[in-house]
Amino acid sequence: MRIYRLVLVEPEGKINMGFILRLCKNFSVEDICVVNPQFDIRDEEVIEFSAKASDFIEKVKVARSLQECLKGAKIVVCTTAKARKETDLLRQSMPPQVLHSLLPSTGVTALVFGRESVGLRRSELRECDIVSTLETGAEYNVLNLSHAVAIYLYELRRAEASNTAGVYEECSDRSLKSLRRVLRELEALTGDVRGVQALKNVIFRSGPRKPECRALYKFLKKMKYRLMKEGPH
Repeated sequence: MRIYRLVLVEPEGKINMGFILRLCKNFSVEDICVVNPQFDIRDEEVIEFSAKASDFIEKVKVARSLQECLKGAKIVVCTTAKARKETDLLRQSMPPQVLHSLLPSTGVTALVFGRESVGLRRSELRECDIVSTLETGAEYNVLNLSHAVAIYLYELRRAEASNTAGVYEECSDRSLKSLRRVLRELEALTGDVRGVQALKNVIFRSGPRKPECRALYKFLKKMKYRLMKEGPH
């Protein structure tokens, strides 16, 4: 069973926070983690705008870092209002309506939303497995935070309702962690940040199956040991 964890990085608006708690109750998202909120989570304004979802305040975990909120997540999806650019590998994004087909059906999927003012920083986007942008078709592509959360949760729940279960075995949490680790090691050995980021994008957007994860890990590990032995060219 897939569990969604909603992660908010340094939210700035109390009203937005209240609306987001309502959305979490609407869509049965009970795993909520907030990084350094810029207000008291239990502020009266948050409670007022959460309406009948004020009990969900008790479900909110307040963390000091994004990494703390991502612990135990099988896959991490980060949202950004800045659409992909040909030369920016960190922003090679997917629309929300296709995410469901890319995500594992078990484990925790973290959905990360950035600040109302500046979104997610590049250092935070590097923590992501998949980046997603909600295209509005207009020149002004920045949605209110609570509106963006509503659309993502709706799209994911709608797809679940009409989805038939896959017949293949997915990569385990351990396999995905191993892939992330060996990719970081290859980046350190080669110094090729762009090349390794591109490879990470391709792997995690493809939804690899269990035998593919194993084969990829073994292959990348062989590459790492060869580079350690011979040195990068």
